[in-house]
Amino acid sequence: MASSVNPIVISPNCKQITITTPLPDPGGPYTISISSATGSVSSQSFPATGVVTIPCDVSGVVVATIKNTEGLTVTTLAAVATCQIDCCIAKLVESAINCTCKCDKCKEELDRAEKIFLLLQSAVYIVSATDQNIKDAQEKYAKANELCTEVCACGC
Repeated sequence: MASSVNPIVISPNCKQITITTPLPDPGGPYTISISSATGSVSSQSFPATGVVTIPCDVSGVVVATIKNTEGLTVTTLAAVATCQIDCCIAKLVESAINCTCKCDKCKEELDRAEKIFLLLQSAVYIVSATDQNIKDAQEKYAKANELCTEVCACGC
């Protein structure tokens, strides 16, 4: 089975993106714009080699649009920057492990971490699929992020 290379690789700290994609005209020139929940970076020059590394702080669904000199979109790529949600999941799991409560609070935190993880994985899968339903991936990520910031007021 042939292995596929993800065209967008986001660094583990979500501070850098490497994009690798074949371009129809190696002579270029091309420009790239990147958008995510954190903001956007526009009009970066995209080299004819089809590989570029861009320093930028990203979160959520990251969309890279590559355009030719006429301003026409050559390709749109997407990936999910998971750093923020990964940190949330780690905190919830640690809290559940260290929990000494004599009620269901510990299990509730672990259940919430699981829901967040599944929503995040769903967003990652969606952007890696052929049809890349970006809006659906953004909604899944937003729901995961919402669950991360949600605080249960019911207590024990």
